[in-house]
Amino acid sequence: MHSFDKTIQKLRQEGFKLTPQRLAVIKHMIGNSRHPSALAIHKDLKRRYPSLSFSTVYNTLNMLERIEEVQSLNVIDGHLNYDPDISTHGHFLCTKCGTIHDIRFEDCDDIKLPQGEIGGHTISSIQVSFKGTCRICR
Repeated sequence: MHSFDKTIQKLRQEGFKLTPQRLAVIKHMIGNSRHPSALAIHKDLKRRYPSLSFSTVYNTLNMLERIEEVQSLNVIDGHLNYDPDISTHGHFLCTKCGTIHDIRFEDCDDIKLPQGEIGGHTISSIQVSFKGTCRICR
């Protein structure tokens, strides 16, 4: 995710109304490495913003994804999590503690990601996820 100011500028260009609740969601995501779900964000912010609806959180995240400020992850079956780091990287889900960790491909010698196209299909984004036991739970 870019800086708060750049993100706000992009949202304004899209005509997105910036309410205090939506601004809180945006601030919550900047630098957030926990890969939260919309439900977790709603729960975290609800205490400070009692009128915050789940719909506002979900719609704000969708808008942030549309303007390429966050990416949604389908790492946990049936749940979407969100990552403000839109660079190309993978994710590791610990099946014991449920934590999602970023995996940098430059740290993996044997992973080669395709670029450009595969079999005539143009690649616009790549999502790679791994599941197992994290170093803390091992």
